[in-house]
Amino acid sequence: MEFGFVQIDHIIPKDVSEPRLRELKRTHGLPHDFDIHDPQNLAPICAPCNGAENKSNDTYDAPIVVTRLKTAEKQRAKVVARVQSLGRSGKVAAHLLEAVTADFGDLGLRQEFLDHAPAIVQILAVMDPQLVDYQSFLDVEVTVEEDTGRYQRVDVTLNRRGRSAVALLEEVCGAELADALQAPVVQLVDEIHDRVTAGFEGAESSDPITAGPPTYDFITLDVDSLDFSRSVGEIEFTFNGNFEGSLSASLVRSSSDGDGTDELQGDAVVSGTFTIVTVWDPAADPADVSAGNSTIASWEQDLHIS
Repeated sequence: MEFGFVQIDHIIPKDVSEPRLRELKRTHGLPHDFDIHDPQNLAPICAPCNGAENKSNDTYDAPIVVTRLKTAEKQRAKVVARVQSLGRSGKVAAHLLEAVTADFGDLGLRQEFLDHAPAIVQILAVMDPQLVDYQSFLDVEVTVEEDTGRYQRVDVTLNRRGRSAVALLEEVCGAELADALQAPVVQLVDEIHDRVTAGFEGAESSDPITAGPPTYDFITLDVDSLDFSRSVGEIEFTFNGNFEGSLSASLVRSSSDGDGTDELQGDAVVSGTFTIVTVWDPAADPADVSAGNSTIASWEQDLHIS
């Protein structure tokens, strides 16, 4: 995510009532002196998602909240150390920080930056050519259900090599990035659903559990790297990334007395890494990129049944 679009959000809302906060402390096992404004309750969020129309201050006893709080607690020491280091920064660091936080909606500041930034890039290139290999970001919408029009957003981070891969895919292969990702992303989402279903049905229970189709509160897909390789007769594109999701499903289990069934609720928080590979044959028609294949490289899940 680009620095200028990052805002800071409270995991447990900052205007939560005192009685509700006490309840959440008990629910999530938080210390009695938990500070709602401490870094252990803060997380990055993009500006559009932080808008009032996209947010709710309701805080549920959901497993995703526990996961977010654990992640923030794990990063707390690093965050505090980095903020403190900013306060000790020298003159050059202070000016650079002022530059990256400037409001470029101001046309005068924007032009000033465009006039002087090339000099900074040249200095970086002299110090180390790798330092000018900046990151850029793309938001790609992939259709996952044609009949309903439902789509999955994929956030793609690109370095110089990744931008070359996208240019090759679009300008030489004649395919859009969304088209190359569509089939593998559908496969990946289906695999996440299947694993969650298997997790619920394989959970320890006195009687077998049957899970209905899971629905998700959200699934995020982030491509961290994109590369390509050429061999005889084909060009291969490799996407590596990570995913995170919160899903729920209706569960059915035979009642303990053997008379009827119990209806249960299953909630799952999942995360992991994935690899997507797509192939293009230069002898094929333009835009004829193979459907590709997705593989889950690592998998973690936290299941709750109630």
